[in-house]
Amino acid sequence: MESDGGETTRRDFVKLTTGAASAGAMGALAGCGGNGGDGGDGGDGGGGDGGDGGDGGGGDGGGSETVTVDFLSANAVENGDIQSHYQSSMEDFASKNGSYQVNLQTASYGDIQQSLSSRVQSGNPPALAESGGLGLQFFRNDQLADHASFMEGTDTLPDDLTAAGQQVAEFRGDYWAMGAMRNTNSNLGIRPKTFSQAGVENPMEDLATWSQFYETLQTIDEEQDIIAYEETGVPGDLESYWGYARTAYTGGTDPWMRGEGTDPTVVIANEDMEEDRQKTDGMIKACVNLADEFSSAEAAQRGDEDIPALMLSGRVASFNYALATANRWYSVSEDAQIGWNDGEGDFMLLPPPRLDEGFGDAIGIDDLSGHSGEHGGHVWGLEQCHTIFSEVSDQQQEGAFALGRYLLEDNDFVLPAWGEYYEAIPGLAPKLDALRNEYDLPQNFEQSLTNQVEYGSQYSNTGGPWDVWPTDPIRWTDINETISQAIAGQHSAEETPSVVRERVLTRLEEENN
Repeated sequence: MESDGGETTRRDFVKLTTGAASAGAMGALAGCGGNGGDGGDGGDGGGGDGGDGGDGGGGDGGGSETVTVDFLSANAVENGDIQSHYQSSMEDFASKNGSYQVNLQTASYGDIQQSLSSRVQSGNPPALAESGGLGLQFFRNDQLADHASFMEGTDTLPDDLTAAGQQVAEFRGDYWAMGAMRNTNSNLGIRPKTFSQAGVENPMEDLATWSQFYETLQTIDEEQDIIAYEETGVPGDLESYWGYARTAYTGGTDPWMRGEGTDPTVVIANEDMEEDRQKTDGMIKACVNLADEFSSAEAAQRGDEDIPALMLSGRVASFNYALATANRWYSVSEDAQIGWNDGEGDFMLLPPPRLDEGFGDAIGIDDLSGHSGEHGGHVWGLEQCHTIFSEVSDQQQEGAFALGRYLLEDNDFVLPAWGEYYEAIPGLAPKLDALRNEYDLPQNFEQSLTNQVEYGSQYSNTGGPWDVWPTDPIRWTDINETISQAIAGQHSAEETPSVVRERVLTRLEEENN
């Protein structure tokens, strides 16, 4: 970690290994690189149309016949570099597994669920797909292979998956997915040039608590011509809130839902859990109030993909959807200074502030007064879950599992993919040290890794551990859309928790039986 807040530019981002595919391979993929979500995590970025990729030939293969494995991916079109790497890696997989070849199909994260649903409904599922939370519905409908039986034959799965990977791959005691091929996490992002002018000298210390951060935002708002804090308030990008909601708690305590998935306890606006209700409800109100006080009029529609250009051009000073992916900043400006850089940097990643006892009084939210917590954030993983479908042949299922293991375990794919082309945490925990040893990482990437290691369970997936069938609509619609409506002024911050609770309880009653 660059504990001194050193700077990194793209020119300094040393690539210690190669392995990139030739540029010509890019044309073989459908679609173009998208910018949605965290660069894709639940976002609405552009990408390929998915197509149907043919009939997945070779399904009845026998003897030495090559079996074709249809693979549907969204991450494969997140940017041009990762796109090329996926394509060349499919060839690498085939060369190492002579009885299989891969038919790689793509769709953006905004389109993949519709594309996958259409294929499954038409009886033409891929063998392996980045199905995300939608995969739970396929699991419920008995349309997925027995992933546990595949895992039993390995010495890596599921135990070597990251904590978030294990959270999302398991549902009520069964493994319905291979896990996520990579994770990213949510953090605080600041513009050092702005914060140094506001008196910040050591951002790790001076912005450690919500009271400190809030006071600094007020100073920036009063003294500088810049949006002090921009909420990524479009429902698909309010994972920012998912992250800092955890900072009211310690020990990885879930702010929203607990207990058995068959009969969960909803914490939101729950008068029988007064202390925890105050923390959960208070952070919902804080999300709305911070946006009202500091963010632009576009905050309710703001996507995280807008932020790099806004921050690098001096229009936004901070946000809470900062990721490890340095390439998002370098794609706007190759000269972007990542890190504190003596207060002259363009972007720096920090852990979200932790709740302190005085923040509630400072911001005017009684629920938060007297409460404290620890740094924490959301870890993406459910969106990146890969599943094997049962309606393809046994040989294709076996090929899909071999491909999934390759994407998790083979250094020729893993290290360039997540260390160079789309900076992220590898899906297998043991790969993290190998990645760190292989690359000189930018400040935001190194700090995001440090945050996840240092704060442990405080960085967790939102929804995966709930073990409820309607996880996705609860996360995206009942929670995020309701909060986004409050940011847009459709209901007050004070009443928002009760609106969220009513919608979540109705959803559980109707869809979790």
